[in-house]
Amino acid sequence: MTTKTKEIRIAVSMTNSHLFNTGLGEFENSIAKRLSKRAPELKEKYGIQLYFIVKPCQIGAYGDDVKYVSIGSNMRTLINFPLLHNIKKLVLPHFDLLHWTNQFLKFRVKLAPLQLMTVHDVNFLHNEIGTLHKSKKLWLTSRRLNRATHYGYISNFTKNDVEANFRLGNKPGRVIYNGVTNLNTKSQDEYDNILSGMNLPKSFLFHISRWSRKKNVHLLVQMMKYLPGETLVIAGSAGKKYVEFLNNLVKSKGIKNVIFVGKVSTGQKAALLSRCKAMMFPSLSEGFGLPVVEAMCFGKPSFITRLTSLPEVGGKLEYYFDSLTPSDMAKKVEKGLADFSSDPVGKGEKLKERAAKFNWDKTVDDYINYYLDILGIEKK
Repeated sequence: MTTKTKEIRIAVSMTNSHLFNTGLGEFENSIAKRLSKRAPELKEKYGIQLYFIVKPCQIGAYGDDVKYVSIGSNMRTLINFPLLHNIKKLVLPHFDLLHWTNQFLKFRVKLAPLQLMTVHDVNFLHNEIGTLHKSKKLWLTSRRLNRATHYGYISNFTKNDVEANFRLGNKPGRVIYNGVTNLNTKSQDEYDNILSGMNLPKSFLFHISRWSRKKNVHLLVQMMKYLPGETLVIAGSAGKKYVEFLNNLVKSKGIKNVIFVGKVSTGQKAALLSRCKAMMFPSLSEGFGLPVVEAMCFGKPSFITRLTSLPEVGGKLEYYFDSLTPSDMAKKVEKGLADFSSDPVGKGEKLKERAAKFNWDKTVDDYINYYLDILGIEKK
């Protein structure tokens, strides 16, 4: 008579996986697709059953080899209510390990004895916000972080930042870099066809982000006054006030060589990256720096700051703004473009090689190995 091996249950939070055009959505959807493909292997080798915690619209989205749990806002409120904490035993399976894929945890109770939390950044520490607001965010982030037993960090900068500013005790943490989806999959003719209706020049400087002061989009606009021979294309969106500020800045400075294209599709973003000369990304704070690596995939250089995680991602191949004065930024861009044009093929290939290191398959491999280590399971 054979003894049935106890099923080991790992739950992974995927509640943002339906938000494809956001950083968290990209992260969760990318690992969900790859974890689900590895689910049969994990079950056969280790007796692990994967569960995905998802929004109702994502139930079944990643196949039948994973099981799905949907916790709506009403159920979450019940579980969080102090007198009803034990309701979780009635409505949720027992999980041996729960992986929270971001630090914005909305549960005040432990849903598993072992909880891994991926921390993307604590960049509010470096942003210009009010003292009261910052104190509140510090308190809330500290509470959320301390519900985890283990941590995953998307960069060494994030790991060091968290450990320097929060008391986590001796809880273990590990750096696991994000992957990047390589959008460089079409010919230049195909990309040019995608851009045919956008009335853009043959080459240009490029920026894409959720526009804000910390992204320094306003400095890029002012920089273009000193680069009359170049055009800057800016993609993305922002709140109404910042958009009005940017539009007024363009008018008041008489700047004619900036084009705002607004939100773009993934295909349009790829086409813009294929045609641009370089990525302009003078952000004040990033947990990773996705646009920089996306540009690398096309062999395009980026002009970035030396702040937060950007030097870690960019390495020695990118160009760094040592001053954030628009005229100095323009000089750096002129000098950097001249340097890159001395060997665009060779330098471009090195950028592509660096981009290949940020691979979603490796990211998922690293998380699976972390799961096994946390659970004390020897890898087979």
